[in-house]
Amino acid sequence: MNFNDYLSKISPGESVLIEHTSLSLHALAFYVIGQKYGWDRVLLVDVIDSSVPVIRWLRLSGLSVPENVTRIKAGGVSNWGRVILEVDPHKDPGIFLSKFSRKLREVYSKSEFTATVIMNPERLFPLQNENINFILTLSNMASAFLGDPRRITFYFVNREMTESIYPALLEEAFTRVLCFTGKRNLRVLKSPEIEEEGSEIKLD
Repeated sequence: MNFNDYLSKISPGESVLIEHTSLSLHALAFYVIGQKYGWDRVLLVDVIDSSVPVIRWLRLSGLSVPENVTRIKAGGVSNWGRVILEVDPHKDPGIFLSKFSRKLREVYSKSEFTATVIMNPERLFPLQNENINFILTLSNMASAFLGDPRRITFYFVNREMTESIYPALLEEAFTRVLCFTGKRNLRVLKSPEIEEEGSEIKLD
């Protein structure tokens, strides 16, 4: 099965964890998500400019990403996209998370459907000295929107960049877990459809 076809099996309200490495073609997975759901319905939560190398790689590969993708900017210096909220992750984590959560609820309340892509939230942990309370709060917030039929959320997490319990918490909470096993191959580690688990997905 290819990744585009697999996306059709994901129901509104689900949250999907995509674990990758620094060499995985997760940029291509992001592109397929945008093409599948429509870039005008994508909300990108961009943590410390995690999207910049992704967008750059896609454009150099000849794949077009619109300049006006809706974006929540959590740190970083890039101003590409249509930035609807900019938060400073270096400051009080309570304020940062409160602003972030409030904006998500606002976006969902105004749209029939949103495909949310949260790009590399694990980059926040060194800024908070790997504080366990911050990690637990961030993972709990990720679970808060599960079941909301106005959205599907994809979390991209680089498993090489975190030794924390964060991926395990998301794996436990989310409905689906996909893991890159090669540059273009993913394995289904968790799914509401048990028979899918262990199957391979290809990025074509």
